[in-house]
Amino acid sequence: MPIITIVDTMKFMEEALVKVGSSAETASQIAEVIIDSELRGSPDHGLYFFKLVIDWHQDGTINPDPATEVIKDSAITTVVEGDGGCGVIGMNIAVEKSIAKAKTVGMAGGSVRNSGNVIALAPYVQRAAEEGLIAFACSAFRHPIIPPTGGLTGKFGTNPIAYSAPAGKYDPYILDMATSSIAAAKVWEAATNGETIPAGFVEKSDGSPLTDATDYELGSSMILPMAGARGYGLALMSDIFGNVLAGSDWGHFLWLINPDEYRPIAEFKDAMDTELDRVKSGKKKQGVDEIYYPGERSQRRMAKLRKEGNVPLGDTAWQAMEVISDRLGVKMPSSIG
Repeated sequence: MPIITIVDTMKFMEEALVKVGSSAETASQIAEVIIDSELRGSPDHGLYFFKLVIDWHQDGTINPDPATEVIKDSAITTVVEGDGGCGVIGMNIAVEKSIAKAKTVGMAGGSVRNSGNVIALAPYVQRAAEEGLIAFACSAFRHPIIPPTGGLTGKFGTNPIAYSAPAGKYDPYILDMATSSIAAAKVWEAATNGETIPAGFVEKSDGSPLTDATDYELGSSMILPMAGARGYGLALMSDIFGNVLAGSDWGHFLWLINPDEYRPIAEFKDAMDTELDRVKSGKKKQGVDEIYYPGERSQRRMAKLRKEGNVPLGDTAWQAMEVISDRLGVKMPSSIG
């Protein structure tokens, strides 16, 4: 397994993004979310996913140099026009403004429209939690991936949702998940590796099970919603917040709450610690060393790797980087492991 420094990884991504037309600032913001996913232990949205981001910049799916701007800026709301750029850019603006507003007036919401993939939602809700705020976020795109329950036509993207809440002695609670039974990137990665996927996650156009990832075809194959009708309901909700409210076919939404408006923040954090203690203190199954709450393991892993300054990469991620290197003439970073 190659091990490269975080600094070299960031440099590689930033140089590649500049090669496909991004500004240095835009490149830095996108690279930071990619490395965040890799460090959290979500490689399907890390360097492997970065190749997809580069592809989208080159084929016109994403505008590499968007004129992102705030088009509404009220006391509690922020609306950002993404101009077809990567969702990271507009979401960063929405998060920054919403944090300041929620701290001032108690709650705030941000909407980003006409904006591409945000890559992952965890970094945005974590930033809010680190500022002492509770957060909800979602992202929606109308790609033919998830069908409504009982349907044979994809109507939604994987439409992820995320929540976070600050704590005291513990890292924030962070839940970031797709509303599909499996993330689309995991299916694509499995296809790259020639792997199978469990039955019940993906179906062919006729509704029969699809387990060979290489048989997946966007537009005809269907990734099923998580938990059946429940996941379908969440995917539709994400579409309402991210698209209907934003007024676009690919948008994002964020809502922040200041706990201090309900009870003193110190009391809230103490209560969060008590709640997480309660959850973690249950009887464990054989072979289980510790019960974790959502986001606990990923934050521990990220903190450890950031302290070490290195990131271990899987073969799929390394191969994706080699493709980018050959295509764009960007020098591959050296492995130190």
